[in-house]
Amino acid sequence: MRCLRKIVFVAIFACLALALAHTAAAAETFLTTDGVRLRTDPTTDGSIVRVVNQGTSVDVLEHDPAGWSKVKVGGSTGYIRSDYLKFPVGAPPAYFRATDDVRLREAPSTDAAIISIIVHGTSVDVLNHDPAGWSRVKVGGSTGYIRSDFLTRDIDIPPQPVPAASQATNVLWTADGVRLRSGPSTESTIIKTLNIGTGVTVQEQGSNGWSKVSLDGTVGYIRSDLLSASPKGGVVEYLDWSDAKNLVNVGVPIRVLDVRTGLSYTIRCFSKGGHADVEPLTAADTDTILKTRDGVWAWDPRPVWVTISGRTVAASLNGMPHAGSTISGNNMNGHLCLHFGGTVTNNKSYQSDLRNAVLEAFNAAR
Repeated sequence: MRCLRKIVFVAIFACLALALAHTAAAAETFLTTDGVRLRTDPTTDGSIVRVVNQGTSVDVLEHDPAGWSKVKVGGSTGYIRSDYLKFPVGAPPAYFRATDDVRLREAPSTDAAIISIIVHGTSVDVLNHDPAGWSRVKVGGSTGYIRSDFLTRDIDIPPQPVPAASQATNVLWTADGVRLRSGPSTESTIIKTLNIGTGVTVQEQGSNGWSKVSLDGTVGYIRSDLLSASPKGGVVEYLDWSDAKNLVNVGVPIRVLDVRTGLSYTIRCFSKGGHADVEPLTAADTDTILKTRDGVWAWDPRPVWVTISGRTVAASLNGMPHAGSTISGNNMNGHLCLHFGGTVTNNKSYQSDLRNAVLEAFNAAR
């Protein structure tokens, strides 16, 4: 009996040792990407065990890319938010590229503020990757979040140099009607006057109080204090057509900014019924609209911001030229339809698409 007990004890001890060895082998070593709190529970309400410095190696026992990871560091075990952990140490290098023009945001949500627009093909340093959600990335000196479905992974292919135009670009908007000038001085020639809420790409922010910007291929300078992170300091209105109809005037140019690409152009309304019938003002405006649609005319609506009488309003614009037109020489045979909140159409499915596009435009500035 004593011999049998000894055999059983040895077997149990061997199983425990094997289990512990398996657990140790399963742990992966990650690096912290910032100073972060190790907590007793996977919540910000958990007690702080210690503060872990940036660049510290931690053994990850359980990893949830979209939430918290159970880790062991310096003899202490606890939880760290997974978005503060970098890929496993010793893992094959992984490089990611943007598969489309995509917004870098302050938090993993479409409601979060936009830091910049990352142009298609730009290489990014992924700090944490959740394939089913958002990735925390660093690009162009900025750290933020990108939807993971806009990233593609290239193993062992180092990032390639990309043209300057494909680097991360900071998009800012004119907080007031401002002058785009040929140089960084009020004495410089005025290239054009911009409407409130016009989006411009900032190439350089000088210490002299001026920013070098580009707009539709034109490069110039704007006083930095007249630029803000979102239209009119973040005020994008949601209006039903019954209210917006009073702002849209027939024959008066309307400045439009395509929310997804940051490209802007000018249209003009010639008729108001259940929505606004509009046309691009020039051939260049038609070309820009087509660029926002990857060169293909289609009915699916685009979320846009329109600047009317000093107010920026969320809207959607369909992309299929049809029926009549009034402007000659703009390279468009027909017109487009500009929709606001509460638009009603006979096609219920298309009506839903229109409303969703208006909501996307509204939420993009929140």
